[in-house]
Amino acid sequence: MSSVIKLMHRLAVFGAGLLLGCAVPVAWSLDVQSPGAGWAEAYRTGELVIFTKDVEKGRRIVAIAEVEAPPEVIFNVVNDFENYPNFMPYVIESRVLSRNNDSEVVAYNRIAPPFVSERDYPLKFRMTRGTPANSGVFRSEWTARPDAEPEVKGVVRIRLNEGSWVAEPISGGTRTRLTYTLLTNPGGLIPDFVANMSNTVAIPKLFKAVMTRSIEKARAEK
Repeated sequence: MSSVIKLMHRLAVFGAGLLLGCAVPVAWSLDVQSPGAGWAEAYRTGELVIFTKDVEKGRRIVAIAEVEAPPEVIFNVVNDFENYPNFMPYVIESRVLSRNNDSEVVAYNRIAPPFVSERDYPLKFRMTRGTPANSGVFRSEWTARPDAEPEVKGVVRIRLNEGSWVAEPISGGTRTRLTYTLLTNPGGLIPDFVANMSNTVAIPKLFKAVMTRSIEKARAEK
């Protein structure tokens, strides 16, 4: 091997080492373990990890990310129902049907996901703000209320939809460990490849939307 080739080889190895040295901390920066037996890791990047588990009713999902925004900012974003069509992926209609003070809301959402018919789902949300008593953790939890709004012809009503957003303060409350949980059955006839897209496309897009809007809001409030 000539001296020039040897030098090129060393530079290539050194460059690869630099890339790996930069990539590894990012890939391992989000330390998230499986929720337990039966869960499969469906997606992992340096920003987001998704686990799934098929059950008799449908599919359970747990997704976890860390966001460069305080928990309260994220809490306000995920509960900004009227503005969902402006930033939430696939949402084409979102309305508040009823509101009981600031802790309980019934809202209606209609989505237009790719490859399948439109879906809709009325949900009842219960919101809990962070306080010193609960370690500053903000929660938004929901259950399906399929009969809260008349069905729309040509739109599939999702009758199983239970989940939550949990925003836990980290880094002194300047950042957030954000956990999304979902148990759902999308209804209708859906090809497997479309159902699996929720793990690798839809949920990452959802997190990207929430993270981007939350960071923008946090910067605007400074």
